Amino acid sequence: MISITRGISNILSRIAFAHTSSNPSSIRTLQTTYVLNCENTEGIRTDEKSTTDSDAQRKELTEAELKLKNKDRTQVIPVETSIRYLRSSAYQQTYGNTLIWELYRRNHKGAIPPRKTRKTCARKGVISTGNPCPICRDEYLVLDYRNLDLLRQFISPQTGEVLSYTKSGLCQKKHLQLLVAVEKAWDYGLLTFDVPFLEFDYREYYGKNKDCDDVTFLIVGGGIAGVTCAETLAICCPEESILLLTESHIIKTISNLEPIARYLQKFEVHQRSLSATDENGGRYLPPVIRTLIDKLQYLNGNERFIITKKDRKIRYRYLCLCTGGQPRLISENNSLVLGIRDSDSVLKFQNNLKTATNILLVGNGGIASELAHELKGVNVHWVIKDNHIASTFVDAGAAYFFQQTFEKGQQQNDAKPESVVKRLRYDELKVKDKLTPNDSRTHLKDGAALGPDWHQHFHLQGSLKELENYNKPIIHYNCQVSSMVPCEENGTRYMLVTLSTGKQIKCDFLVSATGVNPRLDFTSEPALDIKDNDGGIKVDEMMQTSTPFIYAAGDVCAASWPSTDHWFQMRLWTQARQMGSMAGRSMAAAFKSEKIYQDFCFELFGHVTQLFGYPVVLLGRYNGQDLGSNYELLLRTTPGSEYIKFVLQNGRLRGAVLIGNTELAETCENLILNGIDLTPFGDDILNPDIDIEDYFD
Repeated sequence: MISITRGISNILSRIAFAHTSSNPSSIRTLQTTYVLNCENTEGIRTDEKSTTDSDAQRKELTEAELKLKNKDRTQVIPVETSIRYLRSSAYQQTYGNTLIWELYRRNHKGAIPPRKTRKTCARKGVISTGNPCPICRDEYLVLDYRNLDLLRQFISPQTGEVLSYTKSGLCQKKHLQLLVAVEKAWDYGLLTFDVPFLEFDYREYYGKNKDCDDVTFLIVGGGIAGVTCAETLAICCPEESILLLTESHIIKTISNLEPIARYLQKFEVHQRSLSATDENGGRYLPPVIRTLIDKLQYLNGNERFIITKKDRKIRYRYLCLCTGGQPRLISENNSLVLGIRDSDSVLKFQNNLKTATNILLVGNGGIASELAHELKGVNVHWVIKDNHIASTFVDAGAAYFFQQTFEKGQQQNDAKPESVVKRLRYDELKVKDKLTPNDSRTHLKDGAALGPDWHQHFHLQGSLKELENYNKPIIHYNCQVSSMVPCEENGTRYMLVTLSTGKQIKCDFLVSATGVNPRLDFTSEPALDIKDNDGGIKVDEMMQTSTPFIYAAGDVCAASWPSTDHWFQMRLWTQARQMGSMAGRSMAAAFKSEKIYQDFCFELFGHVTQLFGYPVVLLGRYNGQDLGSNYELLLRTTPGSEYIKFVLQNGRLRGAVLIGNTELAETCENLILNGIDLTPFGDDILNPDIDIEDYFD
């Protein structure tokens, strides 16, 4: 090859030499051309080598750029591409059937993850972390309100709410974008969601106190408890609306409040008409209390409204149930069996008494004892299941004291008899008076809703003229009514009653005074908690029931808080007043968001009444209730004048009965509450020649 080239070069040289003489520039040109051609040949060889080196270098740079390209997030991926990606086989191969965040795990120091995820996974358009969040790690996952398949993966199927970043693992930036996209999808109607339930308060639209449809405080019941509760609310919240719902135009009001001791008061209960006025022409109730004559039929505690018998709907903020009790009759739906409970039942009894000659009285509580003493002009057969009268309030010794009044036909003797002081152990009392352990417990729930001295407002006179001034009843002890047969003779109806002893008594009608049951003749939703074996609505120390914003007081409720050592519940007018006042204070405190404590009157049981013409004061565990057999009695009795009983346990006074003489009430109250040891005083504690008030004033 070299020889051929040289041969050609020689030939060209010769040709050029032949023309040298004629054109020397041509030779110069050919030589230049040759040189350039040689340089080009070498340049091609050099370019081929440099191209091979640059291809290898360019390949190395592409791998580095590829790594940088995977973390680059400056390129904008259209949402349409993301939508197609979620439906592609590539997405299915990457994630399968799991959610994009389901298998993601955060990297953090320690065992406890931070409260929040990182602020962002990309900085200056580049992923800056080795474990980006589920959205940042895949550039084809674009958060947009149109990308519904992606948004649904971050919405809880149970609640319809967006999942928290603590569960999904999204960074704060992407989580905010997710919230914006979901809200926008909801606004456009692309995603469905449940509207939360909102309870509207329509009182601001209807106006305050319009037609009694909307009130702050609603009290149901016009008895002692209901009226006392309303009056307490009128004092505590005089600017708020108070509605008293009562079935009758007659309500019970309290007057002549007289303190007997520090925490014990004596008062009078009057039957007042809603239209009646006092001496100055004003109403007996405060002006802020409005009244409505109707009956509760339905109670909805969730939405806080009631429906009355006249189909009237009343909304309330706080409700107090004071529906009282109803007589526990020994025979229902019998026109010849009457129950004494309120003024209406007394009026019916008074009307039947005008033509009666023989009546049968069943019961041994307060009303039965008062009727047995007050009835005149009629033969009274008093049937009791105990071995002494008035066992609800007194023991056999006090019952004998009262029976002396019947036998002598007078309350007090003209001559001052000699006082007798005696100390008895429980076992001695059980043998001598034949008491059963249940005497003091069986009748604890008996009581009367009528106020004290209620019989003074009625004329209780029968048709027998020869007995118009004689009132000694015929008492049948330790027996009950076995059967009652209505009969008719010469157009006159009567009843033939057979006692458990086999004796038959013919009477014009029967009076059942065997206690009361809580009155719950309405439906409630939700149902109120009822105390077993009692039937009353359970209330706590604030008189609140199991349903929020609903309170109860009086005979309808049952005390469910842990009682103190000296207090227990009896359905009496004194406790109805105390509970009504406590319920009013609790409702007012709840309305004002204040904290109060239970009244001190619930620390010591106290009751003031009148039996057989004598004033009676009962304090503490006056009959040894719940004391077992470990107690003793200290008695002082003056026939026809006074009967005083102290219940002592371990030398301390636990209860007292004061009949006739009530001056020791405050002293007994202090002795019970303070728990003073009376052992050093012995029997002198009731010595009539020693004034014990000088020792314990």
